[in-house]
Amino acid sequence: MKCWRILYAILAFLVLGCGGSGRLNKYYTEEDRAVLDLITQVKKEPTDKASIRLLSDAYEAAFQKRARMAQPYAGSQAGDQYMQQVREWQVVGQMYEQIQAIPQVVKQFPGLPDPRPQEQLARQQAAEQYYQAGRAYMGYNTRQQAQQAYDFFEKANKAWPGYKDVNQQLQLAAERALTRVLVNPVNYNRYGFGYWGFQNDWLQQQMVRDLNARAFRNVRFFTEWELRAQQLVPDKIVDLDFVELFVDRVHAERRQYERVKNIKTGETKSKPPQPVYTTVRATVFVERQYMTSYATLECRIYDRLSNQNSLYDRFPERINWTQERARFTGDRRALEPADIALLNNRWNDYPPTREQIADQLIRATYQQLLSRINSGVSF
Repeated sequence: MKCWRILYAILAFLVLGCGGSGRLNKYYTEEDRAVLDLITQVKKEPTDKASIRLLSDAYEAAFQKRARMAQPYAGSQAGDQYMQQVREWQVVGQMYEQIQAIPQVVKQFPGLPDPRPQEQLARQQAAEQYYQAGRAYMGYNTRQQAQQAYDFFEKANKAWPGYKDVNQQLQLAAERALTRVLVNPVNYNRYGFGYWGFQNDWLQQQMVRDLNARAFRNVRFFTEWELRAQQLVPDKIVDLDFVELFVDRVHAERRQYERVKNIKTGETKSKPPQPVYTTVRATVFVERQYMTSYATLECRIYDRLSNQNSLYDRFPERINWTQERARFTGDRRALEPADIALLNNRWNDYPPTREQIADQLIRATYQQLLSRINSGVSF
């Protein structure tokens, strides 16, 4: 008896603690609202015996209507008909709990019917049907059916937490429903990752971490070492291949150009005065460094047995790096604003290294791939 009360308290907390009262409001009947109005009235005047009697009669009427409404209905999925009953008895249970909190009503009418046993019976029946449906799907021994089994076991556990060995069945169903995806080491365009200055194949490891963090349902990603350590066989495979990965060397070029401008330097003493112009000249010397690097990441995700592709696509990226600086000879007044900006350019004597460019290219193409996977690749 004590265990039964503890279980009911847990279930009540799950229902009411998650906004259950508001959730059930839409299921109120006229009889329910009459009971709730009388509860409010009796709370205001707890010594009004006439109102208490009316409350008792109204509650009996609401209880009987719910008993009729809670009859099983045909054509529903396993367990759902009993969860319908649970909802009906929950509505009555709310009213019953409020009435039990009024001592005058309990004293005058101690035998009001308690809906909680009916709710518990419906929960147990729902859990049993869900549980048996889950066991039936487990018998097919396929990933798809194991997922359906997991859904039924999950419903059973919600209907009656810890029903039978449902927690163990959930774990077993999850293991059978799991799609294991192998992320192979990356092919860095005929070179190893060490050629680009990497201490390890960070892209393979990053992809495993990122995709596992995306919470794909019943999908887990592994490196080949992780699968081998657990003696597991992959269901799907990810191949990553840089079909292009080119880091340019720094090129240098120099050019010069002339600026000629007529500027006003004074006025004549005539009346009216006329402007006096002077021709000024400057030569601008420009030094430019530049390089163009590019990469294309090819990704194929396919089923190990059927060889059918879930994704096969390429993700290109290009980095154009350039810097310019300038000096001039002649009259500064001949220069244009663009020339002044060029004179003020910052100059880095240490252009980006091959490792830095390669890292940027790899990260940029990988982010494209990750966005593509997140936009709708099905595992």
